[in-house]
Amino acid sequence: MNLRIVGLAVLAFGVVAFADDTDRAKLMGAWESQGETWLFESKGDAVRITYLRGSQKLAEFECNTDGKDCPTKVAGHSAKISLWFNGSKLVELETRGSDVVKRRFAIAGAGEKMDEEIIPIASDSKAETLHFKRAKAAPSNK
Repeated sequence: MNLRIVGLAVLAFGVVAFADDTDRAKLMGAWESQGETWLFESKGDAVRITYLRGSQKLAEFECNTDGKDCPTKVAGHSAKISLWFNGSKLVELETRGSDVVKRRFAIAGAGEKMDEEIIPIASDSKAETLHFKRAKAAPSNK
């Protein structure tokens, strides 16, 4: 009896882990909404992220998904970025001076939509969720 319970638990966790990996893979690609574009590229244990507003590149960086800080520039200002996965959601923690913002990117629906949750940690901004659609083609990285 105990062996059957252990077997079912292992099977359940395996299905959840497989689902997370599938959703993580669906996150890769270009996403756009109202003139903003996020581009996610898998690079082994790292993710390369490009953020565009119109044709202006505001950020481009590559970080491991182990939660360690990556120094970069966001909109021309020095920043530290940390990335990790919480289940199928990609979590980004951005520290720019005294402002700290947490973003969670998650696939919505059948994989053609992405939600970006913006959660101010130490900022005067308010929390919000933005909705993106998969871009037909990858944007140019000018």
